[in-house]
Amino acid sequence: MQIRRLMFVLLVGILVALLAACGSESGAAVGTQAEEGPLALRSGDTFTVDSFVEGGWKKSKEFSTETVPLSTSIWYGFYSHRDVEIRFYGSHADALTAGVESALAAIGRSPNSNIGGGIITSAGNRTQYNDYLVAGNAVVLCQIDIVPCEDLVAAIP
Repeated sequence: MQIRRLMFVLLVGILVALLAACGSESGAAVGTQAEEGPLALRSGDTFTVDSFVEGGWKKSKEFSTETVPLSTSIWYGFYSHRDVEIRFYGSHADALTAGVESALAAIGRSPNSNIGGGIITSAGNRTQYNDYLVAGNAVVLCQIDIVPCEDLVAAIP
């Protein structure tokens, strides 16, 4: 009987903790994200490929900007065991307009979709990007989830 009471109290405690966690708002984020817009970080900064390399991103391959309007360069690489594509623009405004439009066209597409659904790696696999963020003049396409991309931008000196 004592074990049942202990189990009941433990279960109620867990449920109360879960309800409290679900009802609370998350802490302060580095950046801004509204339902009507993308996560935008470090809007006053201008980044280069080397900026992201300094943050720990491993660059792998550069792609043509021919099919991505207003982009100045596009790089594919890795961070935190994830594929990360970074599209650079002339300004933060260009990244927020043409860059976001291009990112929205690329994220969530099936890896077997047409050429706009992600890049084809050297192994012949197609990467699927599920999320993105805007960091200064760059749009960062993130495989699986956005957290490693947020960590990458935070790691840039």
